[in-house]
Amino acid sequence: MSSTFRIGLALFLQNPFYKIVPEIITSISNPSVKELVKLRESARRRRERGCFFVEGIEDLLTMMAAGKEVSGIYYNASLAIHSGSMKDIERWKESENFQLQELGEDAFLKVAYRRNPDGVVGIVQSWDLGLSNLKCEELNQPILLLDEIEKPGNLGAILRTSEALGAGSVILSEPRVDFFNPNVVRSSRGLLANVNLAVGEKGEILEYLEKFGLEFVATSAKADQCSHEFQYQANTVLVFGSESEGLGEFWKGKIKQWIRLKMLGSASSLNLNVSVGCVLNDYNRINQKL
Repeated sequence: MSSTFRIGLALFLQNPFYKIVPEIITSISNPSVKELVKLRESARRRRERGCFFVEGIEDLLTMMAAGKEVSGIYYNASLAIHSGSMKDIERWKESENFQLQELGEDAFLKVAYRRNPDGVVGIVQSWDLGLSNLKCEELNQPILLLDEIEKPGNLGAILRTSEALGAGSVILSEPRVDFFNPNVVRSSRGLLANVNLAVGEKGEILEYLEKFGLEFVATSAKADQCSHEFQYQANTVLVFGSESEGLGEFWKGKIKQWIRLKMLGSASSLNLNVSVGCVLNDYNRINQKL
């Protein structure tokens, strides 16, 4: 190789408009494809890597808007063009610093799990879920406390509802589901990134919340007072039990006020997400926030 050629090549590579285009991954046995599948399926792998799997352009855009760190985007051009997502891919090629990798259709469909994928998946860095992040000293909205919640789809829906109706924080008391499960992300429409959230053991949660003089309120079909008549205070913790077992004995002993949802039919209970939405709506209406 002549010195002139080497100098020319070096100058070319220094050109800011030059980018090395990565080779398209087509094999479903490729290590990157296998790693994406592991992150999608394994809570243990997500904890080890400190990141999680997100599918869908809208969920990824929501994560980015919330300031969450994206470490990689994987896409299939054909599917992305069909769904209208390619414009964002092209924009990211020019401006973003994260890894951007094209996958062949077979490789992408191995990674994706939605019925009609839009051609884009990503890896987002996890964030701290410690109780110290709750900022209870600035409380002007209710805290939502979910005890031993177990269904990822339900948790995601509750996070979406909480974000929409302005819950100040959401606390998961010894959850039976991984917060970064793809079904949580999907059901929340990516809005979990906007929720002030913490996870902890029952005892440490109680010890932390008691420092702020908060009032614990929970629902019961046998309660005398209806949710739509209750005078909610700003320092309220709304406590909900799991879908299958209801509220555990630990938190039952801490409840100061019991309320019930007004039912016009014969149902005695509602889906957990619906119950949360009803109570938050009543809180906002009574405090003239809706």
